[in-house]
Amino acid sequence: MQTPPFALTKIQPPLARGNLIARAALEQRLGEALATRDLTLLSAPAGFGKTAALTRQLEGLDDAVALAWIAADEDDDLHRFLVCLFAALEPFDLPWRAAPDALIAAAVGNGGDRRGVAAGLLNALAASEVGRGLVVIDDAHRIADPAVFEFLDALLERLPEHWGLVISSRVDPPLALARLRARDQLAELRQSDFEFARDEVAALLNAAGSDLDPTRLHQRTGGWAAGLRLALNTAANGRGEGSAWTMDRHMFDYLAAEVVDQLPTDLREFLVHCSVLPELTAARCAAVTGANSAAQLLAEVERRGLFVSVLDGSDRTLTLHDLFRECLDERLRREHADALPELLARAADTESDPIRRLSFLLRAGNWERAERVFEAVAEELLAAGAIEPVLRLIEQFPPALREGSPVLALVRGQVAWARWDWRPAGEEMRRARIGFTESGDERGRMRAEVFEAIALTGNGWTADSKRRLNGLELEKLPLETRALALAARTWHALDSGQFRAVARCYANLLDVLEQTDRLEVWYQCFQRPLYVWLPGMRGPLIRFVDGVMRRNGDTPSQMRAMAYVIAAWLALFGGDPDQALERITQAQDDARWLGSPTRLGVFVNVALAAVQAARGESAPALAALAALLRYFDSAPPSGPAEQPTSMLAHYLFYAVRLADALGEGGALRAFAARIPPPDRIKNFPMLRAPLATVPARLAALDGRYPEACAAWARALRSPAALEVIGLAQEARLRYAHALLLADRPDAAARQLKTVVRAVGRSGELGGVALAGPVVLRQLAAAPFAGELDWTERALIAEWAQRLGRGEGAAPSAVDGPLSAREMQVLERIAAGDSNKLIARAFDLSPHTVKRHVANILDKLAVSSRGEAARWDRARQLAARNTQLIAANSILRAAG
Repeated sequence: MQTPPFALTKIQPPLARGNLIARAALEQRLGEALATRDLTLLSAPAGFGKTAALTRQLEGLDDAVALAWIAADEDDDLHRFLVCLFAALEPFDLPWRAAPDALIAAAVGNGGDRRGVAAGLLNALAASEVGRGLVVIDDAHRIADPAVFEFLDALLERLPEHWGLVISSRVDPPLALARLRARDQLAELRQSDFEFARDEVAALLNAAGSDLDPTRLHQRTGGWAAGLRLALNTAANGRGEGSAWTMDRHMFDYLAAEVVDQLPTDLREFLVHCSVLPELTAARCAAVTGANSAAQLLAEVERRGLFVSVLDGSDRTLTLHDLFRECLDERLRREHADALPELLARAADTESDPIRRLSFLLRAGNWERAERVFEAVAEELLAAGAIEPVLRLIEQFPPALREGSPVLALVRGQVAWARWDWRPAGEEMRRARIGFTESGDERGRMRAEVFEAIALTGNGWTADSKRRLNGLELEKLPLETRALALAARTWHALDSGQFRAVARCYANLLDVLEQTDRLEVWYQCFQRPLYVWLPGMRGPLIRFVDGVMRRNGDTPSQMRAMAYVIAAWLALFGGDPDQALERITQAQDDARWLGSPTRLGVFVNVALAAVQAARGESAPALAALAALLRYFDSAPPSGPAEQPTSMLAHYLFYAVRLADALGEGGALRAFAARIPPPDRIKNFPMLRAPLATVPARLAALDGRYPEACAAWARALRSPAALEVIGLAQEARLRYAHALLLADRPDAAARQLKTVVRAVGRSGELGGVALAGPVVLRQLAAAPFAGELDWTERALIAEWAQRLGRGEGAAPSAVDGPLSAREMQVLERIAAGDSNKLIARAFDLSPHTVKRHVANILDKLAVSSRGEAARWDRARQLAARNTQLIAANSILRAAG
């Protein structure tokens, strides 16, 4: 099981204290609110017992109530909050239609779609099989990110009736409370509701066996829960009521110090040193304080009834009340200031939560170590699409360090790369390289230099990028940095039009990638989808698909979707467009589950358009091309103006090819008219020869076949420059077609012989398929007797029959019948099994089970697991009835 990127204690509710007295009025109000209101708000200053009242009420609820608890931290932003929320909801098998990780990425990415993500969560909550569900956010006043409350507002607008949100806070959260009040959807419990009445104070004293005067104590504390507890502790230590005082926060600080001073020395010092920890366990306290008796000391803390709560979990875990922690922390700073940095560093060593670990180091002023931790945290967050949280973490470093740190510059450069903002990426990587060089950090310098070379490639400055990489000794680079350097060299060969060198470069890259199981490294090294189809790439692409599938397993991911797309290209170039469409359907399935990331959609649509064009399906092929080009029409430029223009030029030429294959003349002309001039295409060498085929296509479209023949002949003078996605084969077939229509069958036959020989050597039919069904059928029907032997004519006829049948697109996986695996999962759902039980039964990952459930709900057009189970029971009943009818018919016939 993968360790979550946060402390599990954040989603573990505290246990109710066993010595609490009944408070009928408060409990009745709170119970009614939890059962009926969209939002229950507990808003009161520190120490009024909000969490104690809430946990007592929650423990008394029916077991059927679903409870998702989140304890807020100061470091919580929207990304971290959603990660915790979805983890807290995990036990309830919500019927997600998109992966929770994908929803998180969509919410916190550049221009995050918070309302869309809220809608995804709301749909899952609405379809959940719980009688009543509660999402509790404790200590919400700690959350500073306004995006969290914007998201909660969006949730509250359409929260299903059987779910409620509960917020406990010292101050009112910035939500649309007035709207909720007007709709009677808000229950508010405030300071006056939590203040102990005189009779409750008397009951508390009686339960504690104290002889303090309840009237005087009520007057002095104002019913403040923390003050009452402190008074009881003071009296229990034999100090009596003390002089007359009115309880307020300052008096609490004084008296809490009195309580601390009365503790045994070893227990007092233990608590003071442990106050740096957010939660206290025996192991963590021992690591921070060095006390071998940590377990016994924690037990003594509980026995004395100090200001702690016990969390519900496998390990005995205590949390200090904020007021008590602050008192201890102040004592620590006053008496042991010199020890504080070391205590914080030790606390960081005990922390599995990377954000908390970083926070400890920043507080300790341990900048060098904080930088290194941040670099690792940033890479994890960026891999999850959390760009804004990374930028907020950078702001927590001192201004001088933000400006001068090469590590922070490196991370800023990675942020820019994640956005494809190549110019700032290059500038930040250059700053990082210089900084690492000055500090003597050779590992950092090499990594920054490789990233700088990648940014230069992204900017289209291939020559500068090559010079930067040529100065590095690749064998001395760490494995993952070496992989990125080899990826950049592969891009150099591609952008320079050196197509025959790409396969060798990519094979070298795979030699390194296959030494790591980190899929994010594979993803970084495969952000350019233009490797298909190039000479000699079949073997490396098979290795790529196999490597991704073995490392990815059955969990939907962008890398697996990309591998499915590459498998589709392999099938298409093997001459099987039907199998290619099946693989694309699998990629689309994963893409939907991942929230349809835009760049993954581009990658999928490139292949889908080719496969549909090879099948002669104009409408779906043109729809895929339209979706592909919409990315450039709608997305704002993410860097220098030349970069998106260069990318657009590649895809416009691709659209020209496919429109030509389909015989769609109007679309061909429209796409050709949009191709930018050469001086605006940065990596023009790659496109020079392919773009030279456009005049030939337009001439053939107009029926100017002699002119088309001349243009095709010029384009084919350098066939090696056309060897991208089967263009060389396609160009010869189109040249042959133009020659045939120009009444030059002998010349046409010579071109066909060349294609037949090339296919015979490579076994690759992709270029043949992309010539289009019309061209293939007309070439197959031409009377080439004498010019071609019977085996060559038979092969061309077989191509025409095998490719471009125009049978109609295969149905989408989501619209089709359930697969065999989905039927198995449905039967388990109908039997009442949870996702975890289903995963265990079929040896699947929980992610895969969630995806199967989402597909089942979509295919059956139902919204919940219960409805799907009813559908399955109805299916089984219908099957039994059919069997009975058949049996009765046999009996009647026999009688």
